[in-house]
Amino acid sequence: MRHAVITGGASGIGEATARHLAADRIRVTIADRDAERGCAVATDIMASGNVAAFRPLDVSDDEAVERLASDLFATGGVDILVNSAGILQNAVRLHDLDMAEFDRIIAVNLRGTVVACRAFGRRMCAAGSGAIVNLCSLTSLIASPQPAYGMSKAALKIMTESLAAEYGPANIRVNAVAPGYTLTPAMQQRIDEGARNPDKMIAQSALRRLVSTPEVAEAIAFLASERASAITGTVLPVDCGFLVASAYQAYATQP
Repeated sequence: MRHAVITGGASGIGEATARHLAADRIRVTIADRDAERGCAVATDIMASGNVAAFRPLDVSDDEAVERLASDLFATGGVDILVNSAGILQNAVRLHDLDMAEFDRIIAVNLRGTVVACRAFGRRMCAAGSGAIVNLCSLTSLIASPQPAYGMSKAALKIMTESLAAEYGPANIRVNAVAPGYTLTPAMQQRIDEGARNPDKMIAQSALRRLVSTPEVAEAIAFLASERASAITGTVLPVDCGFLVASAYQAYATQP
């Protein structure tokens, strides 16, 4: 049975991915700071007859990431790493940006993914197989009024492409998804607080709706599977057509 580790697997896209991979008969380890929620998700997956476990993890703790990778490879190995742990950011002007917030977002979104790729990737290289899927964003591809978040996700795009070239000779594939506006619990909270306008987000997508977490999980599962055996170094938008529609709708008259 293949084994997948999902950082940030206790909620949102990470949780949806853990459930999807487990349903595909892949053993999943949910690695997250939220022990209560992570244990609940793992227990629910096991109740459905699949295999799951929870391991506490803060990806901004280098030593904790290294210990987890060492432990899991010492007890059977890891075939798939999904780097879903991340922090969102509300819109803010650069000159109003709290640098403590900037440091935390970079530490989790960017540095945490780098550290996880290092710890698990070098062991995958030694084993001669593996797949890594990173969580990029539309902000990896276009401008956003989220300076820290956007910088972290843009950097992950370059890292994904670089690691694909570096790890390819060892038979390791590295890809990423770039979700559009996705209705995660964190997004719903921002909508409820008035920090995001769902009508505006929906109007700017070609499909006129938000992305669901299972839809992003489906793309991640594909990139991690043998169905994508010749795909590496790609960043796959899962955005209900936001990228294409935002430019198309800029014309005063549309066909």
